[in-house]
Amino acid sequence: MLTHRVRLVALAGAVVLAACGGGESGEAPTEPTPPPPAQPVVPAPVPGTLTVRLVTPNTDDGAILLEITGPAPAAELTSAAQGAVVHARANGNTSRIAVFGALGSGALLRFSVPDVNAAQQFSAQLLEASDRGSALRPSVTAYQLTIAP
Repeated sequence: MLTHRVRLVALAGAVVLAACGGGESGEAPTEPTPPPPAQPVVPAPVPGTLTVRLVTPNTDDGAILLEITGPAPAAELTSAAQGAVVHARANGNTSRIAVFGALGSGALLRFSVPDVNAAQQFSAQLLEASDRGSALRPSVTAYQLTIAP
């Protein structure tokens, strides 16, 4: 009877070792390898138009000189202000643009880009402004330009 109990205890121990991954090899159980992390999905470029919006402290602006810098020069510039005329020159990835007309706060101009999702890569800086009588503004610090789809 004692040998029967010894066999039973030995058999139970072998079952416990096998269930825990142990055994005679002495190796620890291995966990399954986790799958590799998912790669972020890069959205496809969406060609389109970005709009430069102007906030001005004045009601009689007649000309604005600004620069737009981005991954490429601004292309196909058009006025967004009714009756305004746009002239531009590109140098590398910077476009210098002059807008003439009865200008006020709101959409100033539009330009084409290969990807509207990259709007944050473009920046606009106002360099000079004048009133409708062609007198330069002494300061342009109160002006703001934003670029968005």
